[in-house]
Amino acid sequence: MAADVGSPATFTVEDLWRVPAQVVRRASRAALDAQWTLSAILERVEVPVVLREDGRLTFFPHDPDDVAAIEAAQGAARAVHAHLAGVLGPP
Repeated sequence: MAADVGSPATFTVEDLWRVPAQVVRRASRAALDAQWTLSAILERVEVPVVLREDGRLTFFPHDPDDVAAIEAAQGAARAVHAHLAGVLGPP
């Protein structure tokens, strides 16, 4: 999902911000490191956000810098997932 200035951008925690449980069971140390990194990435996004009970994160970007911060965080999170997949190899 893309983020736009002045429009809420909603993602689920499962989209990018959490390492799946089956991966944690398979490679606990690498998965825990990845989860720590994902949490750190999310914490550094200085854009208003609401975490809903169903796991949706809704960001409220106010300017192009906010949009860029959300997109950079998404890219970094995808890179963490890709690295973890590379470390684990095929299931």
